[in-house]
Amino acid sequence: MRNFHLTFGGKRYAVSAGREEGTGRLRIVVDGQEHLVEVEEDDPPAAALPLPPRPAAAPPKPAAAARPAGGTYPVVSPLPGVVLSIAVKEGDAVEVGTRLLVLEAMKMENIITAEAAGTVRSIRVQAKDKVETGQVLMEIA
Repeated sequence: MRNFHLTFGGKRYAVSAGREEGTGRLRIVVDGQEHLVEVEEDDPPAAALPLPPRPAAAPPKPAAAARPAGGTYPVVSPLPGVVLSIAVKEGDAVEVGTRLLVLEAMKMENIITAEAAGTVRSIRVQAKDKVETGQVLMEIA
């Protein structure tokens, strides 16, 4: 399967496409919805349009920034979306990897986890809030 992002009618879609083994069908997944379609090619495969090159692998995520002793670190939204649920409350102790909240973006659920151990100092959003990239969602002390 090859993965693409297509923009059509001003909307961006995550798409995967590939041939189903042993058949003339094409398996297409658009934003998580799978479709099988029959394909009749007018031209032989060698004449098909080339697929766009695959983008280079994303650089590794940087390690969480060190915070000063007794300081706090902000948990920020990695992308624009809507807060679906919050799994912690102020005063909760969290470890690295603890689920903090779930954001929905492009019909995908994104789990935001703690990058450092500590205590939830403040929560700045509520379920159903729309958030932007880089917006502070909560603080961990």
